[in-house]
Amino acid sequence: MNVPDFPCYAFDIDGTLARYRDMRPETFLFGNFLFPVLRDFAAERGMAPAEARRRIGAVMEADRFWDYPDFVRALGLPPGEALARMRAWHAAHVEPCPDAVDLVRRLHSGGKRLFVVSNNPGLGCLLKLERCGLADAGTRTSGFFGRIVGTDTMLGCKGEPGAWPRGLALLGVPAPDVCVVGDNPLEDRDLPLAAGAGGSFLFDRRTILRGIEATSGKTPS
Repeated sequence: MNVPDFPCYAFDIDGTLARYRDMRPETFLFGNFLFPVLRDFAAERGMAPAEARRRIGAVMEADRFWDYPDFVRALGLPPGEALARMRAWHAAHVEPCPDAVDLVRRLHSGGKRLFVVSNNPGLGCLLKLERCGLADAGTRTSGFFGRIVGTDTMLGCKGEPGAWPRGLALLGVPAPDVCVVGDNPLEDRDLPLAAGAGGSFLFDRRTILRGIEATSGKTPS
């Protein structure tokens, strides 16, 4: 694996570190796979499904750059149990990509500084990284990545204007020191390089995945 030598690396998640399995977009709510999990949990606790849907929609309308705890609060759900439901969904539908996970571990053991820049909101990032053995979603910590930048902090997805300059600035290191590792030629190479990143390394995947939990109505291409 001919990865350029840089002091810092910023990893994509979807299609790079993790991939989906057994996805059924027809079961999604507002284009999102975890909203039905939260809606159904609220219904089990006595809330009408229509009201749960309304509250989810209201959060999305109020703040485009949401994270999952926003919906947990709006639905009045116990955070620990809600996290367990979301973890169960990920266990059934998300699996790690061993080549990229091995690269993270190799770079980390070599003393490199590692980050994540992803089209998922913060907790969504952590849930997927947890499936890869690279984070703990319960404590919202990672022993591998110094900063995890998601849509809620980057204020947009990586393909949107201005997102990569904001994302690189949030890492707290000089942009020329960063090599972006991903699978999408536009979002993980062209745009970050135009924003000042020093380099890029792409895994050759047959299907480019996007953070479908971060943007309503989008599914893997």
